[in-house]
Amino acid sequence: MSSSHHLVTGATSGIGLELAALLLADPACRLVVGARRPEAAKALRALAGPDRLAILPLDLASLASTVAFAEAVERQLAGAKLASFSANAGLQAAGPRRLTADGYEETFQANFLGHALLIARLRRHLVPSAPVVLTASGTHDPANRLARRFGFRGGLFVGADHVAKGELDPAASAKQLDRDRYATSKLCAILYVYAVTRRASAGDARFIAFDPGLMPGTGLARERSAVERWAWSNVLPLLAHAMPGTSTARRSALALAKLLTGRAFPSGRGLHVDFTLAETPSSRGSRREDWQEELLRFADCAALEP
Repeated sequence: MSSSHHLVTGATSGIGLELAALLLADPACRLVVGARRPEAAKALRALAGPDRLAILPLDLASLASTVAFAEAVERQLAGAKLASFSANAGLQAAGPRRLTADGYEETFQANFLGHALLIARLRRHLVPSAPVVLTASGTHDPANRLARRFGFRGGLFVGADHVAKGELDPAASAKQLDRDRYATSKLCAILYVYAVTRRASAGDARFIAFDPGLMPGTGLARERSAVERWAWSNVLPLLAHAMPGTSTARRSALALAKLLTGRAFPSGRGLHVDFTLAETPSSRGSRREDWQEELLRFADCAALEP
């Protein structure tokens, strides 16, 4: 069974916007996008008319909004199937720990749990062997030198309940915990990919974790200080070409588009792939099956709440 319908979260800027443009370059593509403020997605809306592009409201930090989005996607599909799903939206919150109305730490819910809920709700609407790609990050790995240069020390999986509350290291500074929570949310994405792949049956969706590399100039630093945002947008992009592990939104989007359309790893599942389309090892911790199973049980239980 084939389909021309693709689903993308986080497509209003950065790699997601570049990805949307690449997918919509195919006249047969029909794209469904989730956005916190659809009315503000002017650059995205300019890519295609409403007959090919549906921008639906989605706040991944709200279970109610996530469920409503999944229901809206079902209505939008009107019986059609999804050829792929890119779980790309990401948040790196700054400042004190913030809990959502659902009681979860905001970064964990927006980056991981909301996507896990969407997958649970929409999995039956995927074509057989459809690629489901979760955007990961090298920050999850304590051995990643580039990430450590920017203050990341890897994901801290201290139990699913504590991770979900953002309770990672009581001795760490607030700034370090910002980075830890982001890295841990990305570790969770990889743990999830491995766990669902192990349980998948033949013909089920193909789950892949995608590391887009460090992409200076994108919106990831939008909650940082004015000085940090300026350096992220104006200085680091000039240095990126000389730093291994760095990419651009366009380059990473090209790789992601190939994964979603089956031009790269057409039968691959349970993979960790970087922006060069190389299969790369994830952290030692991400390969712990006990962590994978614990997180999957937590996500399955959370999916039953709304």
